[in-house]
Amino acid sequence: MKTAQTLRIARIAAVAAALAFAGGAHALDMSGGRLIKVATTSDNTNAPPANSAPGMPGHTEGDKEKRPAATTDAQLGNKVDNTADNAKQGVTDGALTTKVKTKLLATKDLKSTGIHVKTKDRVVNLTGTVPSKEQHELALDTVRSVEGVTSVKDSLKVSAR
Repeated sequence: MKTAQTLRIARIAAVAAALAFAGGAHALDMSGGRLIKVATTSDNTNAPPANSAPGMPGHTEGDKEKRPAATTDAQLGNKVDNTADNAKQGVTDGALTTKVKTKLLATKDLKSTGIHVKTKDRVVNLTGTVPSKEQHELALDTVRSVEGVTSVKDSLKVSAR
């Protein structure tokens, strides 16, 4: 169930990012889960000048060559794929952070309220304080046991308060 929700959120984020890249404003219809276009942006970068006939004021010979090339569907597809990957990684890292925090809180005899967790590319960074060396080791072992964690950066300090 959670995996399906995570995938749905990743898809929605990817579609929203692709639509934002394409221009315009969109909103999510929460009743049907659809994206609705609510406004468009005006981009006149490729529009010719108002007086574009040769010999008319405002027309410069060679304007066509200076215009940017049209974006191909393949180029857009690449950008959409990269955006989808980034959105999926953000969701994965966020979910992994939640799993780690939950496991730390659920670990018996571990005082984890002073531990701060951040995740980037499945690498968990631990900061904060624990009251003893035993608590430090227990926290590290707990985080390493979470499925999906590739490594742990340990910046925890041992400090009896």
